[in-house]
Amino acid sequence: MQISTDLPVSNFSIDLNHVPHQLIQSSEFYEAEIAVDETIASNYWCLGVSYLLEGRAEDAQAAWFVPLLGADPAEIASYTDDLLAILDREANYRSAIDDLETAWLLRQHLWVLKPDRVDNILQLIILANALDRLTIELLVEWQVDILLETATIGDFSDESIEKVLASLLQNRDLFVDLSLKIIKQCVLLTGDRRTDIISKLVDSAFTLFHQKNIGLFSIKLAEICKEFAPKNLNAIQVLSCLSTGMELHPQAIAHAEQYCQIASNKMEQLFGSYLIHRAYLTSGNWGNYLERIERHRELVHEITTNINGDLEYFYNRTLLISSFFSFYVSDNPQIDRPLQNQVSKIFQSSLRPLVLSSEFAELSIQKKAEVLRIGYLGSTLKEHSVGWLSRWLFHHHDRTSFQIFIYSNNQSPQDPFNHQWFRDKVNVCYYFNNNAQEIAAQIKADEIDILIDLDSLTYDLSCQVMAYKPAPVQATWLGLDATGLPAIDYFIVDPYVLPENAQDYYQEKLWRLPQTYLAVDGFEVGIPTLHRRDLDIPTDAVIYFSSQHGYKRHPDNIRCQIEIIKAVPNSYLLIKGKSDPDMIRDLFGKICDEEGISLDRLRFLPGVPDEYTHRANLAIADIVLDTFPYNGATTTLETLWMGIPMVTQVGQQFAARNSYTFMLNAGIKEGIAWSQAEYIEWGIKLGLDRDLRDKIAGKLRSGRTTAPVWNAKQFTLDMEQAYRDMWAKYQQQQQNDVIDLHEHN
Repeated sequence: MQISTDLPVSNFSIDLNHVPHQLIQSSEFYEAEIAVDETIASNYWCLGVSYLLEGRAEDAQAAWFVPLLGADPAEIASYTDDLLAILDREANYRSAIDDLETAWLLRQHLWVLKPDRVDNILQLIILANALDRLTIELLVEWQVDILLETATIGDFSDESIEKVLASLLQNRDLFVDLSLKIIKQCVLLTGDRRTDIISKLVDSAFTLFHQKNIGLFSIKLAEICKEFAPKNLNAIQVLSCLSTGMELHPQAIAHAEQYCQIASNKMEQLFGSYLIHRAYLTSGNWGNYLERIERHRELVHEITTNINGDLEYFYNRTLLISSFFSFYVSDNPQIDRPLQNQVSKIFQSSLRPLVLSSEFAELSIQKKAEVLRIGYLGSTLKEHSVGWLSRWLFHHHDRTSFQIFIYSNNQSPQDPFNHQWFRDKVNVCYYFNNNAQEIAAQIKADEIDILIDLDSLTYDLSCQVMAYKPAPVQATWLGLDATGLPAIDYFIVDPYVLPENAQDYYQEKLWRLPQTYLAVDGFEVGIPTLHRRDLDIPTDAVIYFSSQHGYKRHPDNIRCQIEIIKAVPNSYLLIKGKSDPDMIRDLFGKICDEEGISLDRLRFLPGVPDEYTHRANLAIADIVLDTFPYNGATTTLETLWMGIPMVTQVGQQFAARNSYTFMLNAGIKEGIAWSQAEYIEWGIKLGLDRDLRDKIAGKLRSGRTTAPVWNAKQFTLDMEQAYRDMWAKYQQQQQNDVIDLHEHN
């Protein structure tokens, strides 16, 4: 159709009611309408849109141009608004029917006509994200941050803002300061739903940090939330935890202190106490921590004995800050375990019933007769201590006798380490995000026979899943001690890692494997980067090494280490591990002053880029000094694998006996102490007797082929037999229950 351009403007009229409410009609339809009456401007707008949808962009521009010829500025503005309204309405309709490409095309042209229309820009962001086209370059081109500065509340809906925020938080390439500026402006423009939106942003900050390893951006996102809600305890909590994870220790402590100042009831005070412990211990700031531990215990006792039926809030907070912090401070399982059992019992009773959704009705794989289904629940199946140590079990699992499922939470599905050692070695591997009910429902739908918890008290979400009892037999293995949850049947241990009387204070049944509760086939080792000459240490000096996080650096244990250095001439202590460098130096320095030894005898080492280099650098050590009352686990095994003598103090709790069982199962008893005095004695003896060190190193080297702790295949057979025995015991109990029921009736 040839469009006439010589019509007088005064002949045009606007009739938006003439525009169809559904899809724009074909160009032929509007060409016919215009042939009947050339004075209805809206027909030209719709004709242009039709041309646009047919791929005739130049014809569209020509059609839109006709009513504008000769129009005065006021009329042009009115006509443009009408055209924009039609484009907007059609774009909304296309989005509603999921025709996103067409909606994208329409909104791009709307932007060309009116680049400062903010509501259209927001819709473009949403569409670009849905079409996987959203980039920083587009945000800059659209001048989103500049336009939002002039917008006001009510210019667009909170729903649109929420979708824009979600779009900006889905793509790693968008995690830059410009996105943070836009996010802040969007929150500023929210209305009644601001509180809910801030809550979702706080959750997003936590998720980005743990699932996508986005550190500084996550902290800045949480800081925005805190700026709008300065007393939002959830935002302050996340800021403290993320700051700890980023090793920003002063900030983590400051946020924890602020949480405690705002906390208004005992439950919040208890959670604040947890944050304080977490921040101070991780930093290595033990001096300010020890004075608070008794108050923490008092709060736990007060709350557990005066719960008064208020279980909802107890569930939301208390398990995280329960008594397990005492593991780092003292070795009193007879006192601490019953308290933990009480806390966990209340936690379990506080949970709402598990609701099964129909989406979990289908089994992921067909269940084979006589084949046990084993599920593993964990958040650390990556380059983490649990990941490094548990990988060999998955490597050796008998896939003909067992179907293996992994329920992974809060970790990246793209992690290559996870793929190599876990996802690719099991029947099914799920990745979940902070939804305990969803995880438990899937476990139940998969008809898991035995569920193994790998997180224990380190992660409340996993505890919640276990508390739902989604599998008939449940056990804890490898995590931080046992949880004390009544829903967990067993805690998998060995003959040494817990004393004989430990069952007296454990809620779970202790299932003792015949030799060791853990074995590995060894560790990959890189190229050393640490040398004596770089540390200004003489070649004939004796080097002691201690590599642990700040939360294991109990001052009493440090004092023992300093006494050893003091007693062994020409000896040095190398200190390594995540903590605040200034705080850990102050901690050691204070004890050195008290013991009369120069701080020059100590070397504080920076971190290394990977575990392979860390293990290679262990070769510089003559003796490794373990921590107490919380021993090393991965660090101990790495030391033994490298053939280095070590000294450990054995206690009563699980955390104080890891090195003991690993040393015995590696074939050595030298260096095992049962008191501080023996710890110091062994440290001095090993430092002064090179022949003894060489003898131990020889035992460790020869034990690589014979010792139980290096035989992961046999260990896996022991674990699998334990699973069979657990299942047989469960079946026998079921039969006994049926017999008892018949006899009772």
